[in-house]
Amino acid sequence: MTVAVLRAQAPEFDVASVLDRFPDCHPNAVWLQGEQGLPGRHSTSGFNLTLVEDGEGTLHGPVAAARRQLEVLAPLLMELRQLAIPCVVDFGLFVGSSLHFTSSIHFPPDDVRWFAEQGIALAVSAYPTADEEPEDG
Repeated sequence: MTVAVLRAQAPEFDVASVLDRFPDCHPNAVWLQGEQGLPGRHSTSGFNLTLVEDGEGTLHGPVAAARRQLEVLAPLLMELRQLAIPCVVDFGLFVGSSLHFTSSIHFPPDDVRWFAEQGIALAVSAYPTADEEPEDG
């Protein structure tokens, strides 16, 4: 399974002001600089927005789906660029179970170029999972 999350964060980023101008944007998480987080206080303000919740299928599928979602969010991305707020799309790969022991993702050159032109960095994170152990009856 693969997920894709847009993360926008910067010190002293007025997240509420930006999100108020884009009421159709519903982030999964919003944090403010100085708030308590894990493992300590947040050094930035920002938000996470899930773009792809379950990118099963082809190696390129999650990249194409994330790009389609970001194209819908073009006005928000433009504002973030104008405010010099760094953005990254993090592709999370769940690995370690019998179904997804290993996982891959494919970034075609045209997509990499598109993300770069939008000023969006790319990241890939692996999240270890394991098969559920059967419960003893």
